[in-house]
Amino acid sequence: MRFYKTLNLTLLFVIFAVLSTSCNDSKEKSPEPKIEFFSLQPEFNKDLDEAVMGEISDYTIKLAVPYKVSVSNLIVTFNYSGVRVESTNIEQISSVTSNNFSNPVVYKVIGSNGETAEYIVIVINKPPRIPGVYLNVEGGAEFRDDEKEIYKNATVRILDHDNYYTGNTEFFGDGEIKGRGNSTWWGVPKKPYRIKLEDKNSLLGMSKDKNWALLANYFDKTLLRNITAFEISRIAEMSWTPKSVSVDYYMNGTYRGVYTLTEHVRVSDERINMELVSPDDNSGEELTGGYLLEVDFHFDEPYKFKTKKKGLPVMFKDPEEPTSNQFEYVQNYFNTAEEILYSNYFNDPVEGYRKYIDVPSFINYYIVQELSKNVDGNMRASSYMAIPKNGKLGFPLLWDFDLAFGNADYITWEQGATSREWDGWFIKTCSPWYDRLFEDPQFVTELKTRWNELKPELNTLPEFIKNRAEILNEPQSRNYSPKPSGAGWSITKPEWNTTIIRGSYENEVNYLMYFVEKRIQWLDTNINSLKS
Repeated sequence: MRFYKTLNLTLLFVIFAVLSTSCNDSKEKSPEPKIEFFSLQPEFNKDLDEAVMGEISDYTIKLAVPYKVSVSNLIVTFNYSGVRVESTNIEQISSVTSNNFSNPVVYKVIGSNGETAEYIVIVINKPPRIPGVYLNVEGGAEFRDDEKEIYKNATVRILDHDNYYTGNTEFFGDGEIKGRGNSTWWGVPKKPYRIKLEDKNSLLGMSKDKNWALLANYFDKTLLRNITAFEISRIAEMSWTPKSVSVDYYMNGTYRGVYTLTEHVRVSDERINMELVSPDDNSGEELTGGYLLEVDFHFDEPYKFKTKKKGLPVMFKDPEEPTSNQFEYVQNYFNTAEEILYSNYFNDPVEGYRKYIDVPSFINYYIVQELSKNVDGNMRASSYMAIPKNGKLGFPLLWDFDLAFGNADYITWEQGATSREWDGWFIKTCSPWYDRLFEDPQFVTELKTRWNELKPELNTLPEFIKNRAEILNEPQSRNYSPKPSGAGWSITKPEWNTTIIRGSYENEVNYLMYFVEKRIQWLDTNINSLKS
């Protein structure tokens, strides 16, 4: 009997264990409440051109919709495990219920066992798409190096996909295209161009003109250095700051990458607004101006001279063909200003250098060039100067910064300044004319005042760069993706200007932001520490 009692107890334990396991298995098989799939489908949301898939992570769902799509009335398509989905106690039906996603929305999934799971849904607008510029060039072939100065007929089509820059989605016109640049042209696979439209037009909300430039930014892996410099120019209130827009550029149907469409340097009412001399202005007050000039070591314009004392290479830009009297006037003006600047009485309040140069414009120019540590900013290249009628010599604009902000190794051995480092002087110690200007206590005092006026807005530059980089996040991936889906340019290939490779677009942008932030801090301390 004892044996059977023991056996019966054992059977009871086994049965109890089996039943317990069965109950536990039943519990485990009951699916936990969760959202498995979350999307916005174009058939239920009229403003969408394609589906937007939600990223589900740790009970947070994120969706990014196109720039122009309103988030205030969207219908979500979703799959879930459970018996019901609610938001603010309202049942949510997939592909039916609409919600306002201007703020995060909580979706609660209720399971069959009464358990719940809550998901925070965040919907944001993507940055605006950059415009597309499509040029079909007569003949259909790429430009060879030796064709830089040859204009070729072309049709120009520009699409502002999101109407971010203008109310007109499409521009179409005829014109011509030719090469431009020096180090950015010769032997460079991604070439810059100059566009000359048949008629004056305002492109992407910029000024109305025939003349435009497409900057390739091949050596600038952030694609943002010129745009950043133009922003500093705007902050410094230069006489004219070229407006510019990042674009996807297509030539003859082939994607060529991210370019910058910008206003070409030009004397006009909407650009460099000054009265130029005419061929008849050869004496008296009429001879005094205006003149647009460029200091550039390439020395490749037909009308040019070098100053006697410092050998500044000065070239005429407008008028392109000055008369002999006009040429002589400008040449004498530069030589006299330079001679007085390096004389013993250079800072005399009446007969010193201030009689010849526009000091505020020299200070604004200095701040931009020193902050960017521009390899050409020490009156070496692309330094545009102007003499207005009855006016003084000054800097009306800034140009060519793709090798600035620590992007030129050769600045070290060629011009005696550190390149990648954000500290150290450059223009102050390595530029003709400025080396002398800093010996004038009054100039230093005025520089300090101007720097401290601009400093609060200069502090916004890292955020400006970050925002522009976000707009370029998708386009830059096309620029650096292999052909045929992308343009095929490399972000990991060293170029002649620098050996430093940072490995990704994000790293390149982070370096640019870091350089600017640290450079501003260094200049703030050291400009304010100058003796005046």
